[in-house]
Order: sequence, then C-alpha cells, then structure tokens
Amino acid sequence: MKSLAVSLALALSLLGSGAALAEKPKTEPALGGPSSAVTPEILDAVAAEMDRAMQNLQLGNGPKPYHISYKITEVDVNNVVSSLGFSTFEKNNHFVNIEARVRVGSIDGDNANFVIAGGEIYDGVVGFTLPLEATPRMASRAAWRVTDDAYKEALIQLRYKNDARASGGNAGDAVPGWSDAPAVVAEDPVLVPELEPLDAMAKRANALSAKFRDRDVRDSRVALTSYLERRWYISSDGTSVHDTRRVSGVLIAAVGQADDGQDLAQYYTRYGHTAADLPGDDELGKAAERLADTIDALRKAPQIERYTGPVLFEGEGAAGVVRYTLAPHLGGTPLPEGLRPQEAKQFGGALNDKLGLKVLAGSLSIVDDPSIGKAAGKALIGGYKIDDEGVAAQKVEVVKGGMLKTLLMSRTPARKGDVSNGHARRTAPGGMFHGTATNLILSGKSGLDRKKLVARLLSEAKGNGLGYGVIVKQMDDAAITSQPEMTRRELLAMFQNTDTDLPPPATLVYKVYPGGKEELVRAAQVGEVPIRAWKDLIAVGKTSTVLNFLASGDGYVIQKINGTNEGAVPSSGIESAVVTPDLLFKELDILPYTVGKRAKPAVPRPSAKN
Repeated sequence: MKSLAVSLALALSLLGSGAALAEKPKTEPALGGPSSAVTPEILDAVAAEMDRAMQNLQLGNGPKPYHISYKITEVDVNNVVSSLGFSTFEKNNHFVNIEARVRVGSIDGDNANFVIAGGEIYDGVVGFTLPLEATPRMASRAAWRVTDDAYKEALIQLRYKNDARASGGNAGDAVPGWSDAPAVVAEDPVLVPELEPLDAMAKRANALSAKFRDRDVRDSRVALTSYLERRWYISSDGTSVHDTRRVSGVLIAAVGQADDGQDLAQYYTRYGHTAADLPGDDELGKAAERLADTIDALRKAPQIERYTGPVLFEGEGAAGVVRYTLAPHLGGTPLPEGLRPQEAKQFGGALNDKLGLKVLAGSLSIVDDPSIGKAAGKALIGGYKIDDEGVAAQKVEVVKGGMLKTLLMSRTPARKGDVSNGHARRTAPGGMFHGTATNLILSGKSGLDRKKLVARLLSEAKGNGLGYGVIVKQMDDAAITSQPEMTRRELLAMFQNTDTDLPPPATLVYKVYPGGKEELVRAAQVGEVPIRAWKDLIAVGKTSTVLNFLASGDGYVIQKINGTNEGAVPSSGIESAVVTPDLLFKELDILPYTVGKRAKPAVPRPSAKN
C-alpha cells in the first residue's frame, strides 16, 4: 500500500472487583495449517499475469518493464485491550494484500529511489486488498490492475527523475539503480503455532489491568496481541519464495501527572514467538505494581536540571539508545533523490562514507543476524527467511573492534559493486526498501559488573567536577505512550516545541551520588548522541539486555499525534530486536523536558468504589 508522509493537519484532523489471574500457557500451541486464503492456484495466477505483463506491457513508445515483483501478504491478528479490569477492545483482523512493484528503464538507471516534489504518490508501487475467499480469476484480475497502475506510475517517476538529473547536471554518478541477486525458490508452507484465542487473551488482560483500580494514575491499560504474517514474494528474475512470521506480545502502560502538570508515562512490553515466551502472570502483575509505584515516586521527584557529563545507559535504556541513535545509521541504501532534508534525517546515513574506518569504541562489535530466533536466553522477533525484496536473510558483521566492515544493504546500491545482504525491510519515499537492522547484537570486551560500572561513572563525574552521575534506564516509545485524550491545542504545542533531531525523552532516569545512593528524577531529555560519541564510549556492562519492538516508519512526534490505535500492542512496523550490554558514555547532555504539561483535573479521580 502507499506509504505517505503524514502531515500535521491530516494527523490532527483524525483526532477528534479483580478476577483471579489466568495461568500462563504452559505449552506451545499446536502448529496451524497452511493458508486457506492464499493457495498455490492463487500464486500461479499471479505468476501468469506477471509473465504476461513482462511480454506485453508497454504504453506507446515508452520503455517496457525490466523487473516486476509481487509481495502477497496475509495478516491474521488477535488484539485485546483492557482497563481497570474491563475489556475496551477485542478484535480479530484478517486480510490479504497484493502489492506490485514495477521498474522501468534498465538496471543501470531506472525510475526508483526518486521522490517527485508534490507527486510523492508516483513511485511504481501499487497495492490492493484481496478477499479472503479469492479465486484464481480474482487474483489474476487484481494482479493485472496493480501491475498496470504501478507501470504507469513508474513511467511518470522515470520522466521526472531524468528531467531532474538533466536540469541539475547529475547523472547519478554512474551508480546502477539496481543490483542482481540470486533467485530463491522455496515454496513449501512455513507452519507456525496457532494464534492465542481472543477470549483467553481478554481474560488475562482483564485480570492484570484490575491491578490499577486503586492506584493514583490518570490512565492505564493492559494489552495483548497474537499475530502471524505470511508472505509470498514472486519476481520476474525467477524468485518464488514463502515465509511466515509469528509474534505474541504484552503491553502494560500507565500515565500519572506531577503537581506542575507534567505527564508521567511508564510502560512495560515483552514480545516472543508465542505466549509461551512471555512472562507469567505473577511476573506481569508485579510489573504492573512497579509501574504504579514508579509513577507515585515520580510525582514527588524533582525535575532534572541541565547536565553535561558521563551518562550510563542501563538495561532497556541501553537498548533504547542503540535503537534510536545508532541503528538508523547502519543501513547502507542511498537516500532517495529529491527527499526533503527534514525527512532524510530519519534514515541516518552518518556512516555511509566511513567503510573501513573506526566508528565506535575499539571494545565494540556489532552483528545483525536475522537467521536466529533467540539470544541471551530470550526470544528475538526480528528474524526472517527472506527480506522484502526476496533476498535470503544473511548474518552480517557490521562492526568489528570498532571498525566499520560493511552496512546493511538492500538491492539499491550506494556504489558500484554493492549487492544486497538480505536486509531490505524498511520502506522509504520513492518506492524503495532500505537496508535496516533486524536482530541487532552489540557486544563489548572487558565488560564490568554493575557495581564497577557505577563506580566508573562516578569517577568520571568527579573528574569533570560533578557531584553525581546520571543513569538512564528507559526511553520513551511513542507508539505506546501517546495520549488519546490530548487536545488539538496540546498536540500543536507538542509539535512546535519538540526537537525532532533529538532522541525520544527518557522515562526513567536516576542521579547517582558517591556512595551509590540513587535519586529518581523526572522530565529528562537526552541530548544529541552523534556517532562520534560512540567512539568515546568508556565501558560496557557484563550482561546483555534484549529488547524486542516494532520499529515504526514515522518519527516520534508523528507517532504521538497519531495516537495508539485503540491502545493495542503495536503490531504494525518492522519486527526488530536489540541485544546490548549496558553502555557508559564519556559525555552527553541531559536537558529538562518541558513538553507535555497539562492542566490537572479540577476534582480528584473517582474512587474504585464509584
């Protein structure tokens, strides 16, 4: 389907007694069968239409397609959301989509990876939703329609791209527009466990959400998701391959308010391949209690003052700083021509000209491995068999001993000789997939235990004349903490006052003093974390944290504006995982975060008896 930038105007216009906890599933669900919606006959019909288009599709004297591909996606998802012991949302969503991508010109220079100013929709990519009971004839007709439309868009895109290059004197530096990749044929069904049923998920969420009934929070919810995504990729260069992803997840979120009106959001998420990978209900219940306790403590906590000095990112905080400030720069796909500078920043690019150079501290190494499903004893959800261009997944050593060895590549080369290493997963304006992180594993030499790591933090702080150090334990995730009750005026103020060049705010931050005493502080914004800061990393921890998440293509502010989609566990985005030790940076800025202050309610919240 089209991936369009969401404007502020459009985003704003869209706004407008606890039961006993259910037992955690003890065994894996039984394997389900193959798809009944996308059959071999459906796929054969699409392939036949592709062959017909490659032979006959031409408009006037325009170029014929030199490459056509189809991605057929079947999604089946169960979502439940509960608040204060009662279900607020229960739904199964099951659909099939067919998407055609057409390339015209030649492998040396084609239409793709170009954005038409004011015509961003013309990208050679068109999608259509198929009925779940589609017949081969219906599939053939759908393939014919999307292919024809995508071809016409590709012609328009190619004309504008050639005109822009001619007027700007840019011949594309003679870099090919596309790279060859070996054909992959793997058509056998990939069977995965069945989805957890809605009624069992709702019972579990209701019991957990009742934990917040007597707690002083403004809003709270518990959500569970169980979904599968089947994908079939067919292309004119001989690839015909099938893959299936299966994920279950749990989310617990609560929001309070400080005396000065500052929102106090706390959240807890876990993902796995099935519910058997998720924590049990006892652990989840304790997590809910901890969130409420933390909000109580934050309400009394002082706001952090401006700080420049050593910062320790611990646990999920370490995974967050990797996710938001390092991972975006590991993709090697060139930015689309014509992309606005404001949009280009979200695709990183700080390492594109640093191959063979030292880019991180010498103690750090990075591997991205979509072929594995587990690390550090935890499930990883970023794995897959094929990427979104039909290329087989590959383990890639990105950084070794601080030296940049390679980047995560799609089939769009940045320089002559570049080829895909199976990491095309992120869509970008211009109709292309960009190489991006999947199961990103960061390791470090000479890891320290926590006591020594904190001692090193305090030693560095003392050397800078500071009386304390700072520990960041969690960073915000807008896909989880967005507030549906925010008014248009509050959203506009947030849009205007948020620095989109910075990482998301930190939701859990402590000052640590000599002797080890920790003081909770609130409203902290981590300053810019440039790539050069990673070269000055002082130390790493001994143990690793695993963070699974769904990486959105939208920036932090746009996610905040768009809201949380009924409060469900995020299930749209790129399944991703980060594995990392704790990370001690030599010097970063921590700023007071002043966005998100709202008037407090005029009367106290209702009691649990009301």
